Amino acid sequence: MALNQRKAGSILSYIYIFLSNTISLIYTPIMLGILGQSEYGLIGTANSITSYLSLLSMGIGASYVRFNAQARATGDKEKEYRTNGMFQTIYIVISIITLIVGMVLVFLSPYIFQANYSDTQLEEIKSIMICTVIQFVITFLFNTTAMTIQAYERFVFIRLCLIIACVLQPCINLLLLYHGGNVVTISVATLVISFLTYVVYYCYAKKVLDLKYKFDNFDKNLFKNIFVFSAFLFLNTITDQLTFSTDNIILGIFSGSIMVAIYSVGSNFKNYFMAFSTSASSVFAPKINKIIAESGPDDETNEIFIRIGRIQFYIVTLILLGYIFLGRQFVYLWVGNEYSDAYWIGLLLMISVYVPCFQNIGLEIQKAKNMHKARSVVYFLIAIVNIIITIPLSLLYGGIGASFATCLCMFIGTVIFMNIYNYKKVGIDIPAFWKSIFRILPGMIIPIVYGVFINCFININSYWNLLFVILGFVLVYFLSCWFFSMNHYEKDIFSKPLKRFLKK
Repeated sequence: MALNQRKAGSILSYIYIFLSNTISLIYTPIMLGILGQSEYGLIGTANSITSYLSLLSMGIGASYVRFNAQARATGDKEKEYRTNGMFQTIYIVISIITLIVGMVLVFLSPYIFQANYSDTQLEEIKSIMICTVIQFVITFLFNTTAMTIQAYERFVFIRLCLIIACVLQPCINLLLLYHGGNVVTISVATLVISFLTYVVYYCYAKKVLDLKYKFDNFDKNLFKNIFVFSAFLFLNTITDQLTFSTDNIILGIFSGSIMVAIYSVGSNFKNYFMAFSTSASSVFAPKINKIIAESGPDDETNEIFIRIGRIQFYIVTLILLGYIFLGRQFVYLWVGNEYSDAYWIGLLLMISVYVPCFQNIGLEIQKAKNMHKARSVVYFLIAIVNIIITIPLSLLYGGIGASFATCLCMFIGTVIFMNIYNYKKVGIDIPAFWKSIFRILPGMIIPIVYGVFINCFININSYWNLLFVILGFVLVYFLSCWFFSMNHYEKDIFSKPLKRFLKK
């Protein structure tokens, strides 16, 4: 069943990503048209501050899957229940701290942004922040529930819930906007849907997975191990916030909400890009932890790293090449010429996460082996350097300068350092991985030539023209990879379901 859950979960993950991205691409320009550039930028400004509340999770959520796998490997249900109770107790404390810190940030927000915002805008920012603070509190309180469903590999249920919420959220938001709502109204609606989703999670975990908590006789060694293990995941979370949220704060302070809005549009492309990759690694995280918990061989984790990495490479390279050749035309049609900088911001940010997007199984292996500490420390130092570089570059070149600083620093950390560390210390066969990736490259030649041809000879002036060209590019990419890149396993992913369908 677990294998079917992983396959079905992966498929539903990509359905969810496709739906969420498609809806976002349709929904964002409509929302921009209703709210205006300045009002839309308030959301990014508020979130650039409140997003730091995620740091209070201290990386504990990511450690749950590992310790749950260890408890279940012993077959001791009481130990599992006490593990749940310990995590839930920690999250209750975190929720209280989040509420206090969040309210302090809400109080300080007018003093942080007063130079570039009106009094009305500052009040709206405060209201958005209050909703987001409450949402973080709810998320932390239900985090053990959500991670239990993940640890039990019930990916189908999780993805179905996400798909329903993904479709429901923009529909409700647009309905509210057309009836006079504003950014605050949208924030309240997001909060309500998030709460209802977690209630559904809890009911499912309680009835189907027999979720229980034991709050007595806590294992002090386990408590210590949780915090030692999570400390460096916490540092990693800080690094991610410094890398991807600080740009909005810097731009908000020095340039105002319009530049934040432009940067946010470009940053959205990076988020879409990463989503297609991380969904696969999250599905395989429980399996990797199980292999490590049962002292499985490195060959097994290396096989997963290479096999899944190749599939991720096909996906993210298709998206990156498509964006390089068609992204500028899309941005123009989508949000207008005044957002032209968003194309370059999006491209630089996508390049910054390109290699990590098809190597992120490596992080799951590191965490399962408790070897993620060095990564966290080095990434944190690089993030500090990123901030130092971002300030002058953003003052000189705006959002493009900020995204270039991120791209440069990410390359040093995620490509150069991480590949050396994974090979020398973690035991991942990086040379074999890159040899396998290089064997894919011949299939990229024809799509690149076709992309250059599109830019030189095809005029794209409507969504229908763009859609036709995109479909043509995807077809050329797929056929080229099929004949020049894919191995038998990768071809079977497509051919076996097709053969079963045709037999019916």
